[in-house]
Amino acid sequence: MSGHCQSPRIALIVDNPRRDLRGLVLLVYQLAKRGAEVFVVPMYQQGYDLPLLAPDLVILNYARESNRGLLESYRDLGVRVAVLDTEGGVLSESGFDSPNNWAASFRDSGLADLVDDYCFWGKAVYDAFRQHSGMEEAGLTLTGCPRYDVCNQPWSSLLTYPRTGFILVNTNFSAINPAFTRSDEDEQRLFREQGWDAGYVQNLFAELHSVFPRYLDVVEAIARAVPGRTVQIRPHPFENEAVYRERFADVPNVIIDGKGDIFNAIHGAECVVHLNCGSSVDAARMGKMPISMEFLNTEIMRRHAPLPSRVSCNATSLYELLALISDPLLRGARYDLIKARREIEPWYHLSDGRAAERVADFILSRGGKTTRGARRSLSAVLRGGRIRPSFRQFLLGGLSLVAGSHFASLAVERLQSARRGKHIEYAAVREMVALYRQLDGGPELQVNRLRSPLAGQALSSFSIRMS
Repeated sequence: MSGHCQSPRIALIVDNPRRDLRGLVLLVYQLAKRGAEVFVVPMYQQGYDLPLLAPDLVILNYARESNRGLLESYRDLGVRVAVLDTEGGVLSESGFDSPNNWAASFRDSGLADLVDDYCFWGKAVYDAFRQHSGMEEAGLTLTGCPRYDVCNQPWSSLLTYPRTGFILVNTNFSAINPAFTRSDEDEQRLFREQGWDAGYVQNLFAELHSVFPRYLDVVEAIARAVPGRTVQIRPHPFENEAVYRERFADVPNVIIDGKGDIFNAIHGAECVVHLNCGSSVDAARMGKMPISMEFLNTEIMRRHAPLPSRVSCNATSLYELLALISDPLLRGARYDLIKARREIEPWYHLSDGRAAERVADFILSRGGKTTRGARRSLSAVLRGGRIRPSFRQFLLGGLSLVAGSHFASLAVERLQSARRGKHIEYAAVREMVALYRQLDGGPELQVNRLRSPLAGQALSSFSIRMS
């Protein structure tokens, strides 16, 4: 890359480890076994680690207004930028994130000028970006999302779960019950910053607030109707679990458990109950029936994320919902899995377990397409990787330079408990790499915590490369 003769050095940004880590470590494995040195970088530490590491390329989890400053800084440092979205298969029909609107906004905002390569989950968004994004077509590719590789052999042999036969309720109210932002107002601001119309955001949030109490009542009704069965609530990775723990504290057969990867939970479940949740796609791809609480849905909520309703068995009343949960034969008669998978196809590429391979091959084939040479920058570390940093980012940049980003991140986690969910465990990365190598028969790889080239302070990032 960048004209270097040595192994390409690639940084991979991890947003939510619980949701993303397993698929991204599979991508790391595929890159490393092809000869790359790969850095696994927690999202909130990227601005402090990347200017020290000076990778040839960074694979970002998204490119939006909210991380424009980082994109500008990477461009300034000569780092090549690729994007592999870690969310985005479930989109609106005509809102800001509909494929054509998303692509046109990407062009008009100037973000397209800051990105070299883009890997897409499905053909609908890929085609929209080819037509409207302003990016060169050679920098766009259809790969699928590595997170879904685990649904297929050989990787699906890793799916295990401590319980089976339960009713899995996957919640999707992070907008009004956020774990990582301070308030509903902060969430609405984030929506507006991403380009959503203020009036639309206000209406959407009003309907979510109206539906949420009734949603909780329905979950309790399910549990009371089947007292001998376990109802497991799995909050969205970006949701605050405390609301559910308090609401169902006196319902003995309800458990709140969002630990681990969602595919493991679906693997153990008998059926999946949801409302407008993308996990419905996960369930359908794994051959488990998703049941939508459609009687709670509203027009604006459905239009905001239409695919979950289309791929689910839709319950039009509480009575029908309870019947579907209780009767496997009724579920089988009502649900057309082949039709559901046809609905999924434009949004999620091949379900063949090879998305990580496609991403790795594309990234490495594109690596020599730039003459920029990445450089280290202590001033960029001090600025948290931003061109225009906040005072808080300056403070964290100074602490990261002096003590290392690992220490700085632990200090932040002590002050902000929500950030602990973003922490990446060294042992988890090492174990996943070893499991993938065992299943694939690939070369032996080294996993090491990275250290600052200044004085050896521990960084938050890890390095994976051939031994």
